[in-house]
Amino acid sequence: MNGVKQPSNSAANKNPEWNNLLLHVKETQELYRTMNDIYEDTVYGMISRLLGNQISNFFKLEIDTTSHSGEYFTLQTDTVSIMENITFVRVTANSGVNLAMGVQHYLKYYCKCSFTWTGDQCNILPQLLPQVDGTIVMPISATYRYYMNVCTFGYSTTWWNFTRWEREIDWMALNGYNTPLAFVGQEYIWYYVFEELGLNQTDIMEWFTGPAFLPWNRMGNVNQWGGPVSMDWINGQKELQQTILKQMRSFGMRPVLPGFAGHVPPALAKVFPHANITQVGGWGPFAGSFLLDPSDPLYKSITKLFINLQTATYGTDHLYNFDPFNELDPPSNSVTYLYDTSSNMYKHLLEADPKAVWVLQGWCFVDAPSFWKLDQTKAFLSGVPVGGFLILDLWSDVIPAWNATQNYFGHYWIWCMLHNFGGRTGIYGRMPFISTNPIEAKKASPNMVGIGLTPEAIEQTSVVYDLMSEMSWRTEPVNLTQWMTDWSERRYGKIVPELVEVWVSLSSTVYNANEPQARSNMGAPFSFVAFRPGLNFRNNVWYDLEIIYKAWSLFSSVSDPYVLSTETFSFDVSEITIQALSNYFLEEYYELEKAYNNSDSQGIQRVAMNMLSAINQMDEIASSQEVSLVGKWTMNARSWASVNTGSSSGSDVENDTLSYEFNARNQLTLWGPNHSSLHDYAYKLWGGLIKDFYYVRWATFTKYLLNCVENQVPYNSTEITDQIIEVELEWGLGTNIYPFEPSGSTFNISKQIQSTIKIPDSSDSSYYYYDDDVVVDYYPINNQ
Repeated sequence: MNGVKQPSNSAANKNPEWNNLLLHVKETQELYRTMNDIYEDTVYGMISRLLGNQISNFFKLEIDTTSHSGEYFTLQTDTVSIMENITFVRVTANSGVNLAMGVQHYLKYYCKCSFTWTGDQCNILPQLLPQVDGTIVMPISATYRYYMNVCTFGYSTTWWNFTRWEREIDWMALNGYNTPLAFVGQEYIWYYVFEELGLNQTDIMEWFTGPAFLPWNRMGNVNQWGGPVSMDWINGQKELQQTILKQMRSFGMRPVLPGFAGHVPPALAKVFPHANITQVGGWGPFAGSFLLDPSDPLYKSITKLFINLQTATYGTDHLYNFDPFNELDPPSNSVTYLYDTSSNMYKHLLEADPKAVWVLQGWCFVDAPSFWKLDQTKAFLSGVPVGGFLILDLWSDVIPAWNATQNYFGHYWIWCMLHNFGGRTGIYGRMPFISTNPIEAKKASPNMVGIGLTPEAIEQTSVVYDLMSEMSWRTEPVNLTQWMTDWSERRYGKIVPELVEVWVSLSSTVYNANEPQARSNMGAPFSFVAFRPGLNFRNNVWYDLEIIYKAWSLFSSVSDPYVLSTETFSFDVSEITIQALSNYFLEEYYELEKAYNNSDSQGIQRVAMNMLSAINQMDEIASSQEVSLVGKWTMNARSWASVNTGSSSGSDVENDTLSYEFNARNQLTLWGPNHSSLHDYAYKLWGGLIKDFYYVRWATFTKYLLNCVENQVPYNSTEITDQIIEVELEWGLGTNIYPFEPSGSTFNISKQIQSTIKIPDSSDSSYYYYDDDVVVDYYPINNQ
């Protein structure tokens, strides 16, 4: 078996293999050379959506692929005098995405504007646009800027319509992401591929999961659960994907489409009884799925059918993501088997698309290091020539694989920040690390060709994603104190000393999770509010809780009318309040355990009242933010039952409504069947869910503890867990309509809550001892 050719010590762009990979970029530029006007018009449209048509007239945009080599944008202002000075902003770039990135740079660093998932702040007027001294020329060091995780299409985007997608694509462009994952609508392709191969509708539909679980169906982890999807869903998603891709490409983005990883419906083995199909091991609470060996001639046929139909339906930019062994052990650890597997998969892909590049998640090498030892990893990667893989180092911010695999044995790879798992609510990040390590990694690994964001869910902790997005053009470490000061100014429209103090403090503490904590936490510390109630929980908070309480107090002291009016400040108040209440709940939980261990029934009642009151207050503050409403999630799910009802009867729509509502609720809570080991994996501290789900669980539990003490009944974990599962099932099967519009003033609610909370004495340091086993023990699977 031949080894993988190592790149030379010279810059990556001098390697022949690198030139082959860059050929895709060049060909895309040639293909769209006549589309420069489209790129420019698309960016003008983005500016109009963000700032209004009036201001967009003061931007002069130009695509220029000849003036500068590589990825870049330039920025300058011209001033003309027509009774008064009028500023025109000129942005030039080599692509639509980079043009948008230049606009973002001007808005961030000159206009002090902020556009994020959690609110916008931009208070500018055409006649007061600030000037730029000279011409700013910004080389973009990252050729590839990748965005999204396979799981994001379950935890965040499942129920989106195009209005929401258009906003997200604008956000991608502003932040320079030119290589987005585009996984919507692939069930349309799978359906007709397997129908062509002789499967009937029942065979195929029983393979698909429900919409909220499709990412794990696509990766071969879960079949059928929460399904089936309807043909209306499949057709509606196809139309949505076509619109998404058109918009992405109008910015010059190169979307990554799915490829065939070998996962097939069980019924395929009946139609092709001699095909080499095996059932691989189970995943969490779910039975193993079925894998077609790539050496089988049928694998080549399916790859060709899939790529051809997908290209006809969605077009192609020749980038394909597929992961045959995502949290699934391969059938054999033989190096020959692993080499042949990747080699055959790539060979079949090239036969279907000679320009194809295989975009591989490097997660398996981190998730299962006991299987993927160096020899196994090298064998699998060696099956594909350098330039054939583009590897996503999925969790570079915590457990990178690139430096444990000899730089992926020469393959080109992307430094990615995963940051969160399941989108669980909580303040967390590794800002000092992400502000330096991508730069250090690039110096150490010449075959690192980009940066990426690979969160399992989005719409949270905007500050971390803002910083990480800038690492595509930064070549020197960030001064975090200055950066956080600038962030605070553009976040709220002006400098407020109290808020600068908060952000600078958080950047070196709460947003500075060091390696052991971050490795075990898998993101933010788990909120005890969202734990299925029980005894002997272990604290996984690494910072002094007083930091959050102080930040909460400083937020409450703000009085500037403009700042108070911004949606960005309002969201941040809600986020810090929810985190403070979560931490307060944690401390009260330990008081509850003390009271129970001391058989103190009055103590149990007193502490239970504090805990349940905190949960109610958390619900009230969450309900003041639209992004934090469970009613928005469930409403969007139900809306898909009536999106495309031309061929549906009333009963079909009703059935779809019930199915999608169940999907939305089950993913947030049980994540599978009753005794699923994944329960609460994707918890969200959202208004409505907090009071009707988490509150009821804890009320049931504290009542049970009180009964045990008062009646001297032994604590029985099985008994109380069964009671709580009944609560969970009742909510999961519910159909009540939750509010989908926010209510109340976030700032006033927060201040009122703060006046009622008695913060525990932080001198008792027992609350702050970190136990690095808590989440690792709690979740047997790392990247659900």
